[in-house]
Amino acid sequence: MVDYTRLALDVLLGSISGGVTSWVAVVMIFRPYERTFGLHGAIPKNKARLAKTIGKTVGERLLTPADIVEELQRSGLREAIEAKLADVAVEALERDRGPLRELLPPAVVSEIERLISEAGPDAAAAYERYVARPEFEEQVRAFVARSRKEVPSDETGVEVATEKRTGIAGKAAGLAAGLIDDVIVKWALRAARSERARAMAVEAVHGAGVALLDRPMGRLGRWLPDDAPRRLVATAAPAVWNQIIEKLPALLETVDIPAMVERKVLGFSTQRVEDLVRGVTQRELNLIVQLGYVLGAAIGAAQFAVEQWLRAG
Repeated sequence: MVDYTRLALDVLLGSISGGVTSWVAVVMIFRPYERTFGLHGAIPKNKARLAKTIGKTVGERLLTPADIVEELQRSGLREAIEAKLADVAVEALERDRGPLRELLPPAVVSEIERLISEAGPDAAAAYERYVARPEFEEQVRAFVARSRKEVPSDETGVEVATEKRTGIAGKAAGLAAGLIDDVIVKWALRAARSERARAMAVEAVHGAGVALLDRPMGRLGRWLPDDAPRRLVATAAPAVWNQIIEKLPALLETVDIPAMVERKVLGFSTQRVEDLVRGVTQRELNLIVQLGYVLGAAIGAAQFAVEQWLRAG
């Protein structure tokens, strides 16, 4: 006669044994985080190797440069770039802009002002070298001579067309003109080479720089045709996209994606790693425990059947 109480007990104990064993196996995948009584969770113990494997898989199989470029080509990024360029072109050309001093960050403005201040002495030194050259004196003499010829004689008191005069009067007029030219040239050279002229060069450079910062830019599009934004986008968008596609593979080759992913995973806490793994495999882990209960119950029933068969024999 079948002892149903013993059968139920064997099935119950087998089910509990199988379920608890499966549950302990699942728990020991993650726990304990640190070695305790000789026990150490599989994932915490092999975290470094797991990170390296994930990094290698992602970098060499899932996220290669060719895959990234291919995804970009079908992701609609080109259309997004064209739309963004259109917005930028319209914004850049049609917006009424104030002076650069208001548009740039304060740190950049301070740096530009420093550069302007430093440029003044350099410009002054360059100016001094220029006016000290013999070529500059020749240019001044040529300018004075050209100017004298362009001024009517009745305004200077000197007969310009000396070649038409003869005798002593002609020579005197030519000598007077030459003396006047020398006086003017010496005065011009002395003025150009003076400290005041040098200071004016410094002030001119500084004033030009400050004026550039303080002058309102206005609407840039006023200098361009009405369809300038559309034409700029039509020209720039293909060029920008081609540059992205052409340069991106080489750029990605310089990025060590496996190492980057590995460092990222190693930076996760063990709890975070467990959460990530459980977030993906929790259903399967629960199924393992449930199968443990079922298989344990089946083993308990089989054990009862074997015992009954042995007794009957």
